[in-house]
Amino acid sequence: MAKQNKAAGTSAVTVESMEDQIRSLAYQLYCEGGYQNGCELAHWLQAEQQILTRGKGQLRRVA
Repeated sequence: MAKQNKAAGTSAVTVESMEDQIRSLAYQLYCEGGYQNGCELAHWLQAEQQILTRGKGQLRRVA
């Protein structure tokens, strides 16, 4: 069963879909970096940070 994160005013995002987004962006960074091997972790962490930052912008604080 997929875990879900819910925030007010946003649709549920599964952990799997977030991982897919990170994987896709990491691959894009790899391509943009000239297909150089050895930077997998750096690309993954950069993609993860970008995806999580995007998500924070969509969350609203509930008082």
